[in-house]
Amino acid sequence: MRALRAWAEGASHTVAEAIDALHVSGPDAALAREIALGAMAQRRLYDHLADRFLKPGRQSETLRDCLRIMAHQLFALDRIPPHAAVGESVQALRSMGEPMLTGVANAVGRKLAAMRQEERRGDGPLGRLAPADIPESVGIRYSLPDELVNDLRPVLPHEDSNACFAALNHLPPLCTRARPGCLPMPGHPVRVEGDWAWWEDPAEALALVEDGRCTVQDRAQGEVAEICRIRPGDRVLDLCAAPGGKARALLDLRADVVLADASPSKIRDLARDPDFQNRLIVQDGFRPAFASGSFDVVVVDAPCSNSGVLARRPEARWRYDRTHLAALEKIQKRLLRGAADLVADDGRLVYATCSLSPRENQAITHQLDGWRILAERVTWPDAWQLGGYACLLVRSRGL
Repeated sequence: MRALRAWAEGASHTVAEAIDALHVSGPDAALAREIALGAMAQRRLYDHLADRFLKPGRQSETLRDCLRIMAHQLFALDRIPPHAAVGESVQALRSMGEPMLTGVANAVGRKLAAMRQEERRGDGPLGRLAPADIPESVGIRYSLPDELVNDLRPVLPHEDSNACFAALNHLPPLCTRARPGCLPMPGHPVRVEGDWAWWEDPAEALALVEDGRCTVQDRAQGEVAEICRIRPGDRVLDLCAAPGGKARALLDLRADVVLADASPSKIRDLARDPDFQNRLIVQDGFRPAFASGSFDVVVVDAPCSNSGVLARRPEARWRYDRTHLAALEKIQKRLLRGAADLVADDGRLVYATCSLSPRENQAITHQLDGWRILAERVTWPDAWQLGGYACLLVRSRGL
């Protein structure tokens, strides 16, 4: 509960950071992270359920956090008994200095527990609700902002809109990409597809990463390197390089990569990796210091709303609003225009995001004067990958 308050009040950028700041360790830390992140991600649904039993009007945010934590344990975490979910959450509210609210929390908790179906009928919190209790509103049902739901409706990949929106909350297994010369992949992945492997046991995968046999990368993010159409020896600028996953994939394709980022601290983090030595530069993407036409390929993995990776970055959904999107649009357009000037006459420009929103993707690339699209990929989240967008552009006057 303290972590949720710290995040909501801006003391921590993410709920996970807030939990780390509390110095919780061992199994308790993992459970605390699971409960807090789930309560925050699903809070629109949980608030809707609790509102049935609360008096109309504004509620204490501490009480709200208590009920969200309680609801997540009741409806999403089968291993926690209902009485423990209610009792521990009420005790946490008391420890937050709100003893006057514990009676309300306990009463609402008992009513929420009565809503919990004995048999699970599906994944996530909806799987413990009776059909009559599942909200009709897609935004409430999947705990998404209405702005995001409205933006995504025109581009859903298939007719089952419920499945499409539900996929935004699904976290796939850890995915790795094999480094060159490191196939076949040892161990026990649950799925293998060429260079790509998915793992039920993250520790097994991370041991192989430590040995240099593979690198952690979501399959959707692999689309960025693939769409570049790299030729060995291509001079490539990764303009928004941190945390380095794209650059590593490009190096594995034998490109000559320069990693740039506007953040000195991010560049320092990248410098710890021996693969990136002598390839790093602190670079403002709005005002590139390189000469025009310096690179065969320039990659812009632009800052975005992260609407394609909400399962991994659940806080991002609550920043999806017109003000934030308008600010992102200005950044995205400026970065793409600045990057375009650095591409050689016969070179390629690649724009990518971790978003599914057309206003951050097609609305940016389709309006770049003097360039035409050679390839474009939108990856929707599913059981094995998160979502994103990648677009390959060349100058309109020809290849």
